Amino acid sequence: MLTVASCSEFLETPSKSKLSTENFYDKPANIDQNLVGIYGALKPFSKYYFVMSEFRSDNLFNTTEAKTNDQSDCAQFNSTGLLTNSIVASCWADHYTLIAAANVLLDRMDGAGLDGAVATQYAAEARFLRALSYFDLVRFFGRVPISLHEIGPSEAFNIPQSEAIEVYEQAILPDLQYAVEHLQETATDYLGKEHKERVSRKAAKALLGKVYMQLAGYPFYQDTKAEAQALFTDVLATYTVNWAPTMKEWEEMWLHENDNKYYLFEIQYVAEKGQGNPATPYSKGGNTYADEYCGANLTAGSHIYVERDLQEHFLESNTIDNGDGTTTEEYIDKRLWGTVNTGLTYDEETGEYIGGATDQNNFCVKMFENKVKRGRLKYADMDADIVDRTCWPQNWPVLRIEDIMLLQAELLGSSASNIDSNGNNGYFYLNLIRERAGLNALNTLPEEAYQQAVANERRYELIGEGHRWFDQVRQNTFVNDLQTMFINYRDKRDASHSSTYTIYANRLSQNSALYPIPQSQIRIREGLYTQNPGY
Repeated sequence: MLTVASCSEFLETPSKSKLSTENFYDKPANIDQNLVGIYGALKPFSKYYFVMSEFRSDNLFNTTEAKTNDQSDCAQFNSTGLLTNSIVASCWADHYTLIAAANVLLDRMDGAGLDGAVATQYAAEARFLRALSYFDLVRFFGRVPISLHEIGPSEAFNIPQSEAIEVYEQAILPDLQYAVEHLQETATDYLGKEHKERVSRKAAKALLGKVYMQLAGYPFYQDTKAEAQALFTDVLATYTVNWAPTMKEWEEMWLHENDNKYYLFEIQYVAEKGQGNPATPYSKGGNTYADEYCGANLTAGSHIYVERDLQEHFLESNTIDNGDGTTTEEYIDKRLWGTVNTGLTYDEETGEYIGGATDQNNFCVKMFENKVKRGRLKYADMDADIVDRTCWPQNWPVLRIEDIMLLQAELLGSSASNIDSNGNNGYFYLNLIRERAGLNALNTLPEEAYQQAVANERRYELIGEGHRWFDQVRQNTFVNDLQTMFINYRDKRDASHSSTYTIYANRLSQNSALYPIPQSQIRIREGLYTQNPGY
């Protein structure tokens, strides 16, 4: 619903899978197949988390002019280009595609003869996925239309925008509260088979807690932190189920052999043409070292670098005296190799990186399952399976336990005596992540310094996963953070393009918190939608 006029046929079909007919909802197997189709509608979402959130934040820096490609518009706050940006338009359309499919399933499944408990489970899964889509839409676009039932084209073209808070109150919160109440710890289908790849009660609690965190921040500032903390406490009561205790396991979690092992909920991909993770090629972008990392053509048009100050954190090192007249440079944050390409050369015989220092062509390799990474971790080369840029099998983490740990740490604050019902204070969750990465434990910090340490750790741990921009908006630091990044590049990194970076910095305002409503939507019916301020 509510995509473009040419998509009106979709509004009358039950599922994105296009397998639906009027009698497609008459038996359990068909309902299950339809639910799988709704999960399948998540496939393009990783691109939006990476391009529209990660690129837009100060984690990654884009030096390609916006007129060259659509992802540059997102990174450089090009308000004119974003109106007709194909990525922004497809984000709107794909999220409403999932919502429409979920609406049809929820409206039609009653006559399929499902066991009551199974029907409730399936409804809870569909409502979780619908809530996730609305949560993305309201964070990206603000005022969006709400539909919670199957509709036809004429009705779709008459549904106005709702206020952002109404989207939370009428769609997101009720759906997630239902999901928390009715989901299982591990999803099962109508035959009793477990599906770890589907959504669980723990994942629903985690997402609902994140929703409450968003409501507690800019621009709503609602009193919802207690609700978030209670949900996170429940999720973290069994955190070790999803926890990688060593750096080796942390690095291995980003390989497809470990899909559905460490994440709370992830989007599923396989190494087949058109079925892979669409975010992966953007990880590599237009940077060099293509042959070293992968044989497939990964050209995505943009030069996307890890922001220089962030890169310097990962490249911070100590010189170790080996006692034999030689020294070894040891990088302090052990997540370096799983996070940032630095131009170092990997030695397959020794399993070490040679040379090094800051490299201008660095890029984020976390979501890029390349042969260098696999070789270092002693996994077989899979280059032959990557026929083209649509084949990457690594799943995308929508919800990860470290994300929840750090949000809980933020809520608990710097007081060591402020503990949750698991008996843990904020330092416990913060230091679990820091110490695994080889960083020193923190304690007894003033509150402001503590909160900055938590924000920094979210940046180091979650880079590349699409959380940073949403954090910056929630904490209302996005204008200052991004202007600072552009000005630093102007003054310290690339003075030859100073006027360009000044333009980027000057584009930032409070209106930048949201993307524009795609122009294709505005034109469907004149006066139906109001464009977001600043566009």
